[in-house]
Amino acid sequence: MGNEDYRKAYESAAKELEQLVQQQERTEDRILALRKTMNVLSTLCQQEGVDLSEIDKRHARLAQIIEGSVTEDILKVISAASGPMTTSEVREELNKLGGSMAEQSNPLATINAVLNRLTEQDRVKETVKDGRKAWGRRLVPLSSLLGHQGRVPADHPIHKLRATYKASDEKPKRKTLGEKIGEKE
Repeated sequence: MGNEDYRKAYESAAKELEQLVQQQERTEDRILALRKTMNVLSTLCQQEGVDLSEIDKRHARLAQIIEGSVTEDILKVISAASGPMTTSEVREELNKLGGSMAEQSNPLATINAVLNRLTEQDRVKETVKDGRKAWGRRLVPLSSLLGHQGRVPADHPIHKLRATYKASDEKPKRKTLGEKIGEKE
């Protein structure tokens, strides 16, 4: 397998990964929209005296799955946004989801602390919107997400695959600068 084959395989895998990530983003956006809808409908049902206990029992597993932490919800809200969001805008979106901010005594301070921590972890980027501090999605190179900055880790399965090819089928190995200097001495 030559360098061009590796490049083509990498490009193909990257395209498929991109499609799957886009599908996942659409799914997560829809989940957020449904959580907001259910929160509003739950309030309306309570106001009208509609008993939802049977439905809630049947769907208790779903509630456990989607009931995330404040940090997860903030990250989902920022990721789903079309642009940067201020702390107040994040709070509004969290309120639409219901639940996650109800027990917070100072929700804006909590949101700010979480966003600052997410910024330090390079999970969101800090910016300015209408003269106010805001946060948005951080776009990072694919290779950095893979954790190797363009180098394939030594324990990666591709090395086993490569070892199955005959040495005669491979192009000669390029010498490093250190090897070239060593030959001249």
